[in-house]
Amino acid sequence: MKRCSTVLVALCVLVWGGSGRAQSNPEGVDRLYVLDCGKGHAPDESRRWTPGFNIGKPIDISVSCYLIHHAQGYFLWDTGISDHVASLSDGWLPTNNPAVDILWTRSKTLMSQLREIKVTPDDIRYIGISHTHPDHIGNVELFPRTTVMIQRAEYDFFFGTAKSGAATLPAEALTVPPGDPTPRFAKDHPVKIIDEDLDVFGDGSVMIVFTPGHTPGHESLLVHLRKTGWILLSGDAVHLQTNWDNRRIPYFNTMPTEQKFQTLLSMQRMADLISFYHAQLWINHEIEQSKKQTHAPEYYE
Repeated sequence: MKRCSTVLVALCVLVWGGSGRAQSNPEGVDRLYVLDCGKGHAPDESRRWTPGFNIGKPIDISVSCYLIHHAQGYFLWDTGISDHVASLSDGWLPTNNPAVDILWTRSKTLMSQLREIKVTPDDIRYIGISHTHPDHIGNVELFPRTTVMIQRAEYDFFFGTAKSGAATLPAEALTVPPGDPTPRFAKDHPVKIIDEDLDVFGDGSVMIVFTPGHTPGHESLLVHLRKTGWILLSGDAVHLQTNWDNRRIPYFNTMPTEQKFQTLLSMQRMADLISFYHAQLWINHEIEQSKKQTHAPEYYE
Protein backbone atom coordinates (compact mmCIF):
# COMPACT_ATOMS: atom_id res chain seq x y z
CA MET A 1 0.00 0.00 0.00
CA LYS A 2 1.22 3.48 -0.82
CA ARG A 3 0.09 6.80 0.61
CA CYS A 4 -0.42 9.99 -1.39
CA SER A 5 -0.78 13.52 -0.15
CA THR A 6 -4.35 14.75 -0.14
CA VAL A 7 -3.78 17.22 -2.99
CA LEU A 8 -1.71 15.04 -5.30
CA VAL A 9 -3.57 11.76 -5.73
CA ALA A 10 -3.56 12.14 -9.52
CA LEU A 11 0.16 12.83 -9.64
CA CYS A 12 0.90 9.94 -7.28
CA VAL A 13 -0.84 7.55 -9.64
CA LEU A 14 1.06 8.91 -12.62
CA VAL A 15 4.45 8.84 -10.87
CA TRP A 16 3.99 5.24 -9.82
CA GLY A 17 2.68 4.31 -13.24
CA GLY A 18 -0.63 3.32 -11.68
CA SER A 19 -2.78 5.02 -14.28
CA GLY A 20 -1.19 3.16 -17.16
CA ARG A 21 -1.13 -0.15 -15.33
CA ALA A 22 -4.75 0.17 -14.28
CA GLN A 23 -5.74 0.58 -17.90
CA SER A 24 -3.64 -2.25 -19.30
CA ASN A 25 -2.55 -4.52 -16.44
CA PRO A 26 -4.70 -7.68 -16.33
CA GLU A 27 -3.98 -7.97 -12.60
CA GLY A 28 -5.93 -4.89 -11.47
CA VAL A 29 -9.65 -4.69 -10.69
CA ASP A 30 -11.75 -7.03 -12.77
CA ARG A 31 -15.16 -6.85 -11.06
CA LEU A 32 -17.22 -4.35 -9.11
CA TYR A 33 -20.51 -5.46 -7.57
CA VAL A 34 -23.17 -2.95 -6.48
CA LEU A 35 -24.88 -4.35 -3.38
CA ASP A 36 -28.28 -3.26 -2.05
CA CYS A 37 -27.48 -2.12 1.49
CA GLY A 38 -30.83 -0.61 2.44
CA LYS A 39 -33.15 2.30 1.80
CA GLY A 40 -34.17 5.36 3.74
CA HIS A 41 -37.34 7.45 3.75
CA ALA A 42 -37.85 10.86 5.35
CA PRO A 43 -40.88 13.19 5.30
CA ASP A 44 -38.97 16.41 4.62
CA GLU A 45 -35.98 16.50 2.29
CA SER A 46 -34.98 19.97 3.44
CA ARG A 47 -34.34 19.05 7.08
CA ARG A 48 -31.20 17.07 6.28
CA TRP A 49 -30.25 17.26 2.65
CA THR A 50 -31.44 20.50 1.04
CA PRO A 51 -31.74 23.22 3.73
CA GLY A 52 -34.06 25.94 2.40
CA PHE A 53 -35.05 23.94 -0.69
CA ASN A 54 -37.82 21.37 -1.30
CA ILE A 55 -39.32 22.12 2.10
CA GLY A 56 -41.87 19.48 3.10
CA LYS A 57 -41.04 17.22 0.14
CA PRO A 58 -40.73 13.51 1.10
CA ILE A 59 -37.54 11.80 0.03
CA ASP A 60 -36.37 8.24 -0.58
CA ILE A 61 -32.68 7.47 -0.65
CA SER A 62 -30.68 4.42 -1.62
CA VAL A 63 -27.88 2.86 0.40
CA SER A 64 -25.27 0.99 -1.61
CA CYS A 65 -22.19 -1.01 -0.75
CA TYR A 66 -19.58 -1.95 -3.34
CA LEU A 67 -17.59 -5.18 -3.51
CA ILE A 68 -14.44 -4.82 -5.57
CA HIS A 69 -12.43 -7.81 -6.74
CA HIS A 70 -8.74 -7.08 -7.26
CA ALA A 71 -6.03 -9.59 -8.11
CA GLN A 72 -4.78 -9.17 -4.53
CA GLY A 73 -8.17 -9.82 -2.93
CA TYR A 74 -11.66 -8.48 -2.25
CA PHE A 75 -12.23 -4.93 -1.02
CA LEU A 76 -15.64 -3.99 0.44
CA TRP A 77 -16.56 -0.31 0.40
CA ASP A 78 -19.06 0.54 3.15
CA THR A 79 -21.28 -2.03 4.88
CA GLY A 80 -24.71 -0.36 4.85
CA ILE A 81 -27.56 -0.47 7.30
CA SER A 82 -27.39 -3.34 9.78
CA ASP A 83 -28.60 -6.63 8.29
CA HIS A 84 -30.77 -6.98 11.40
CA VAL A 85 -33.08 -4.29 9.98
CA ALA A 86 -34.22 -6.80 7.33
CA SER A 87 -35.95 -8.73 10.14
CA LEU A 88 -37.86 -5.66 11.40
CA SER A 89 -41.25 -5.56 9.67
CA ASP A 90 -41.65 -1.83 10.33
CA GLY A 91 -38.04 -0.91 9.62
CA TRP A 92 -35.85 1.11 11.97
CA LEU A 93 -36.56 4.66 13.10
CA PRO A 94 -33.50 5.45 15.27
CA THR A 95 -34.90 8.31 17.36
CA ASN A 96 -38.57 7.28 17.09
CA ASN A 97 -39.49 10.69 15.69
CA PRO A 98 -41.22 10.11 12.33
CA ALA A 99 -41.60 13.85 11.71
CA VAL A 100 -37.86 14.37 11.28
CA ASP A 101 -36.08 11.01 11.38
CA ILE A 102 -35.05 8.63 8.59
CA LEU A 103 -36.91 5.33 8.41
CA TRP A 104 -34.36 2.70 7.40
CA THR A 105 -35.41 -0.58 5.73
CA ARG A 106 -33.67 -3.54 4.11
CA SER A 107 -35.25 -5.90 1.60
CA LYS A 108 -32.22 -8.21 1.54
CA THR A 109 -29.17 -8.63 3.70
CA LEU A 110 -25.58 -7.95 2.82
CA MET A 111 -24.63 -11.48 3.80
CA SER A 112 -27.26 -13.07 1.55
CA GLN A 113 -25.94 -11.09 -1.41
CA LEU A 114 -22.37 -12.18 -0.68
CA ARG A 115 -23.50 -15.80 -0.47
CA GLU A 116 -25.20 -15.43 -3.84
CA ILE A 117 -21.87 -14.56 -5.44
CA LYS A 118 -20.08 -17.20 -3.33
CA VAL A 119 -18.04 -14.80 -1.20
CA THR A 120 -17.52 -15.39 2.52
CA PRO A 121 -16.52 -12.81 5.14
CA ASP A 122 -13.06 -14.39 5.31
CA ASP A 123 -12.63 -13.84 1.57
CA ILE A 124 -12.70 -10.07 2.06
CA ARG A 125 -9.21 -8.68 2.62
CA TYR A 126 -10.10 -5.07 3.41
CA ILE A 127 -13.12 -2.98 4.27
CA GLY A 128 -13.07 0.74 3.52
CA ILE A 129 -15.68 2.90 5.23
CA SER A 130 -16.50 6.34 3.94
CA HIS A 131 -17.41 7.45 7.48
CA THR A 132 -18.93 6.21 10.71
CA HIS A 133 -22.65 6.96 10.33
CA PRO A 134 -24.91 3.93 10.90
CA ASP A 135 -25.91 3.47 7.25
CA HIS A 136 -22.25 2.92 6.39
CA ILE A 137 -20.88 0.88 9.31
CA GLY A 138 -23.95 -1.20 10.14
CA ASN A 139 -22.30 -4.55 9.37
CA VAL A 140 -18.62 -4.03 10.12
CA GLU A 141 -18.68 -6.62 12.91
CA LEU A 142 -19.96 -9.32 10.56
CA PHE A 143 -16.34 -9.27 9.32
CA PRO A 144 -14.44 -9.53 12.63
CA ARG A 145 -11.10 -10.50 11.06
CA THR A 146 -11.16 -8.08 8.11
CA THR A 147 -9.00 -4.96 8.40
CA VAL A 148 -10.98 -1.72 8.23
CA MET A 149 -9.31 1.20 6.47
CA ILE A 150 -10.31 4.42 8.18
CA GLN A 151 -8.98 7.95 8.43
CA ARG A 152 -7.23 8.80 11.68
CA ALA A 153 -9.52 11.83 12.08
CA GLU A 154 -12.62 9.63 11.70
CA TYR A 155 -11.36 6.96 14.08
CA ASP A 156 -10.60 9.54 16.75
CA PHE A 157 -13.93 11.25 16.06
CA PHE A 158 -15.97 8.07 16.44
CA PHE A 159 -14.22 6.70 19.49
CA GLY A 160 -14.29 10.01 21.30
CA THR A 161 -10.62 10.93 21.33
CA ALA A 162 -10.92 13.82 18.87
CA LYS A 163 -9.86 17.26 20.05
CA SER A 164 -12.50 19.46 21.61
CA GLY A 165 -14.36 21.61 19.12
CA ALA A 166 -14.78 18.81 16.57
CA ALA A 167 -18.15 18.41 14.90
CA THR A 168 -20.75 16.40 16.79
CA LEU A 169 -22.08 13.09 15.54
CA PRO A 170 -25.86 12.88 15.16
CA ALA A 171 -27.37 10.85 18.00
CA GLU A 172 -28.34 7.90 15.80
CA ALA A 173 -24.70 7.29 14.82
CA LEU A 174 -24.15 5.64 18.22
CA THR A 175 -27.37 3.62 18.32
CA VAL A 176 -28.22 0.15 17.04
CA PRO A 177 -31.51 -1.30 15.83
CA PRO A 178 -33.62 -2.93 18.57
CA GLY A 179 -32.63 -6.54 19.13
CA ASP A 180 -29.47 -6.28 17.02
CA PRO A 181 -26.86 -8.56 18.63
CA THR A 182 -23.82 -6.98 16.94
CA PRO A 183 -22.13 -3.65 17.71
CA ARG A 184 -21.59 -1.15 14.91
CA PHE A 185 -17.81 -0.90 15.09
CA ALA A 186 -15.85 -2.40 17.95
CA LYS A 187 -12.82 -0.59 19.37
CA ASP A 188 -10.74 -3.77 19.10
CA HIS A 189 -11.60 -4.39 15.44
CA PRO A 190 -8.42 -4.64 13.31
CA VAL A 191 -7.86 -1.33 11.53
CA LYS A 192 -5.46 0.33 9.12
CA ILE A 193 -5.28 4.00 10.14
CA ILE A 194 -4.96 6.33 7.15
CA ASP A 195 -3.72 9.88 6.98
CA GLU A 196 -5.28 11.51 3.90
CA ASP A 197 -5.03 9.42 0.68
CA LEU A 198 -4.09 5.79 0.10
CA ASP A 199 -3.32 3.63 -2.94
CA VAL A 200 -4.86 0.45 -1.52
CA PHE A 201 -3.19 -2.17 -3.72
CA GLY A 202 -0.19 -0.14 -4.88
CA ASP A 203 -1.15 -0.05 -8.56
CA GLY A 204 -3.42 3.01 -8.69
CA SER A 205 -6.58 1.01 -9.37
CA VAL A 206 -8.25 1.53 -5.96
CA MET A 207 -7.54 4.90 -4.35
CA ILE A 208 -8.95 6.13 -1.06
CA VAL A 209 -9.40 9.90 -1.35
CA PHE A 210 -9.66 12.16 1.68
CA THR A 211 -12.86 14.25 1.41
CA PRO A 212 -13.58 15.71 4.87
CA GLY A 213 -16.54 17.90 5.73
CA HIS A 214 -19.54 15.66 6.21
CA THR A 215 -17.51 14.19 9.06
CA PRO A 216 -13.92 15.09 10.02
CA GLY A 217 -12.45 11.96 8.46
CA HIS A 218 -14.81 11.33 5.56
CA GLU A 219 -13.27 9.58 2.55
CA SER A 220 -14.37 8.69 -0.98
CA LEU A 221 -13.08 5.98 -3.35
CA LEU A 222 -11.65 6.20 -6.86
CA VAL A 223 -11.73 2.89 -8.75
CA HIS A 224 -10.56 1.88 -12.22
CA LEU A 225 -12.23 -0.89 -14.23
CA ARG A 226 -10.89 -2.00 -17.60
CA LYS A 227 -14.18 -1.72 -19.49
CA THR A 228 -16.15 0.77 -17.42
CA GLY A 229 -13.25 3.14 -16.77
CA TRP A 230 -12.89 5.34 -13.70
CA ILE A 231 -15.60 5.62 -11.03
CA LEU A 232 -15.62 7.94 -8.03
CA LEU A 233 -17.75 6.57 -5.18
CA SER A 234 -19.00 9.57 -3.25
CA GLY A 235 -19.72 8.21 0.20
CA ASP A 236 -21.61 11.11 1.78
CA ALA A 237 -19.35 13.86 0.48
CA VAL A 238 -22.41 14.49 -1.67
CA HIS A 239 -25.84 12.94 -1.09
CA LEU A 240 -28.00 13.91 -4.07
CA GLN A 241 -27.46 14.85 -7.70
CA THR A 242 -29.14 18.22 -7.14
CA ASN A 243 -26.78 18.95 -4.25
CA TRP A 244 -23.83 18.12 -6.47
CA ASP A 245 -25.12 20.26 -9.33
CA ASN A 246 -25.71 23.21 -7.00
CA ARG A 247 -22.80 22.65 -4.59
CA ARG A 248 -25.39 22.57 -1.83
CA ILE A 249 -24.21 21.65 1.67
CA PRO A 250 -26.55 19.15 3.33
CA TYR A 251 -27.33 17.77 6.74
CA PHE A 252 -26.92 20.22 9.62
CA ASN A 253 -27.94 23.86 9.86
CA THR A 254 -25.68 23.89 12.90
CA MET A 255 -22.57 22.82 10.98
CA PRO A 256 -19.52 24.81 12.09
CA THR A 257 -18.25 27.20 9.43
CA GLU A 258 -15.02 25.23 9.08
CA GLN A 259 -16.98 22.06 8.34
CA LYS A 260 -18.99 23.83 5.63
CA PHE A 261 -15.79 25.05 3.98
CA GLN A 262 -14.33 21.55 4.13
CA THR A 263 -17.44 20.16 2.44
CA LEU A 264 -17.19 22.67 -0.41
CA LEU A 265 -13.45 22.07 -0.80
CA SER A 266 -14.02 18.32 -0.93
CA MET A 267 -16.68 18.76 -3.61
CA GLN A 268 -14.22 20.80 -5.65
CA ARG A 269 -11.55 18.18 -5.19
CA MET A 270 -13.97 15.52 -6.41
CA ALA A 271 -14.82 17.65 -9.45
CA ASP A 272 -11.11 18.00 -10.25
CA LEU A 273 -10.59 14.23 -10.00
CA ILE A 274 -13.62 13.57 -12.20
CA SER A 275 -12.23 15.98 -14.79
CA PHE A 276 -8.71 14.55 -14.64
CA TYR A 277 -9.77 10.91 -14.88
CA HIS A 278 -12.93 11.40 -16.99
CA ALA A 279 -14.61 9.51 -14.15
CA GLN A 280 -18.25 8.75 -13.44
CA LEU A 281 -19.61 9.99 -10.12
CA TRP A 282 -21.67 7.39 -8.29
CA ILE A 283 -23.67 9.06 -5.53
CA ASN A 284 -24.42 6.62 -2.74
CA HIS A 285 -27.83 8.00 -1.74
CA GLU A 286 -29.12 9.07 -5.17
CA ILE A 287 -31.92 6.55 -5.61
CA GLU A 288 -32.70 7.36 -9.24
CA GLN A 289 -29.10 6.65 -10.18
CA SER A 290 -29.15 3.44 -8.14
CA LYS A 291 -32.24 2.21 -9.97
CA LYS A 292 -30.34 2.41 -13.27
CA GLN A 293 -27.27 0.55 -12.05
CA THR A 294 -26.53 -3.13 -12.47
CA HIS A 295 -26.75 -4.85 -9.09
CA ALA A 296 -25.24 -8.07 -7.77
CA PRO A 297 -24.98 -10.87 -8.73
CA GLU A 298 -24.23 -9.07 -12.00
CA TYR A 299 -21.17 -6.83 -11.98
CA TYR A 300 -19.20 -4.14 -13.78
CA GLU A 301 -15.91 -4.92 -15.50
